[in-house]
Amino acid sequence: MATMFFGQYLLAKGVIDRNALLDALDRQRRSNLSLPELAVQDGLIDRSRATAIMTRYRMSEDSMEEILAATGGLDTDQIHRLQSKQRSSWLRIGAALVEGGHLSDDEIGSNLDDYRSLESAADQEIREAMRHLPNADVVGACIELTMFHFGRVSGRPAKLGAITSAPDNLEEGRQRFSQRIVGDGDYTIAVDLPPVLIAAVAKGMLGFDIDPGTETEADAVCEVINLIGGNACTRIEQFGQVLRPEPPVCSGTGTVVSATAESVRATVSSAESGFDIRVFAADSEA
Repeated sequence: MATMFFGQYLLAKGVIDRNALLDALDRQRRSNLSLPELAVQDGLIDRSRATAIMTRYRMSEDSMEEILAATGGLDTDQIHRLQSKQRSSWLRIGAALVEGGHLSDDEIGSNLDDYRSLESAADQEIREAMRHLPNADVVGACIELTMFHFGRVSGRPAKLGAITSAPDNLEEGRQRFSQRIVGDGDYTIAVDLPPVLIAAVAKGMLGFDIDPGTETEADAVCEVINLIGGNACTRIEQFGQVLRPEPPVCSGTGTVVSATAESVRATVSSAESGFDIRVFAADSEA
């Protein structure tokens, strides 16, 4: 059993088709505006200031509210008004499917109850799997930070689907971006992304579309991997290990970290696609 977003659940169950899901996701993207975008609409900041705020947000762990105050010069009342406006216009996937004429309110309600029951059981399985991992604290920190920064940079939500231990492999059609962190321990974080998510991460990092398959696109994703690795080293210090990151690597579509060693594999859902996070520990048992 694996967790997934509600739209993906409906797709897997055959309640909607892929075109309906893509339409609903597009409706969400057009409706669900960020706080900086809403601030531009209200004339509180200009476009260049909004871009600076989003850049800082992607590159830090500060909350959007903190950044709006520090970089945007907004006061508490202004931020609260923007939050209220955002909540009132926020479109959930079920409402987007109804808006697009793909499902009725009753169909959303009946499927939502089943979805919540399955998700509760799947979440419990993931928590149990995490507790029994070798190097559980370090591996958990690497997975958490990867998902956190992926979501911030790409602008797409990420949801942990399952945790398994499995021999390394790279699925067809995905590219691997990885970074080794060494010192008191020896770990490698590998992120296997399909082209659509590579493009989203690169655009989120640079702020504009990049030609697919270019060195510039790969370099942009590597910068995100470097951000994840640096933050992982800082987080892992609390577990008594001092680590440093080595340069990130884009190994393309044909190279794996180890053809025989087992890794911890986290499958992650993200909007209409998904990706894998793998964490390798050199001192763990295969």
